[in-house]
Amino acid sequence: MGRIGTSLIGTAALLVCVTQVAAAQGRARQDQGPWFSIGVGYSMADFDCTNCGRTSREDNIGGQIAAGGTLSDHLLLGIEGDGWIKTKSGVRSEFAAVTAAAYFYPSVSANFFLKAGAGLAQYRFSNGGSEGDTGLGLMGGAGYDLRIGGILSITPVATFNYGSMGDKSGAKGVTINWVTLGATFTFR
Repeated sequence: MGRIGTSLIGTAALLVCVTQVAAAQGRARQDQGPWFSIGVGYSMADFDCTNCGRTSREDNIGGQIAAGGTLSDHLLLGIEGDGWIKTKSGVRSEFAAVTAAAYFYPSVSANFFLKAGAGLAQYRFSNGGSEGDTGLGLMGGAGYDLRIGGILSITPVATFNYGSMGDKSGAKGVTINWVTLGATFTFR
């Protein structure tokens, strides 16, 4: 099992443990109005195309920022921005996505949520000059709000981003994807 599988299993185990602790508390969420979150985490990214040959996954730090409003005890809507940046051998690689996102809480008595969104994704490589493209972006993930007081929660979260750019400069079927395992500060 690779680093991705091990990291995803570890994150899933953390989310299960946190869910059990919160369920034991038996406290219902009472969120209303606007919310904002910002965070960082360990991220693994990949650039691929059908005629590029084998590519390797690169790891580094990824970030997330999101804001929106509360529709009900089960549903929040917002805009989420996710990004990944790395410089290796003098080449700076940047992946970013901005998506309209929905956050679904299956239970009002637990703080676990699933998230999904669609929007735009972009990649850029620079080494003196610059090469990049923008295309369809999709986002999915899961998280758990740990209320630490008043309006603030720490939210462990796992996020997957995917971008499809089509054909670009001789490359066929260009796609990017990255997984981020991290935590955000969420204000409500």
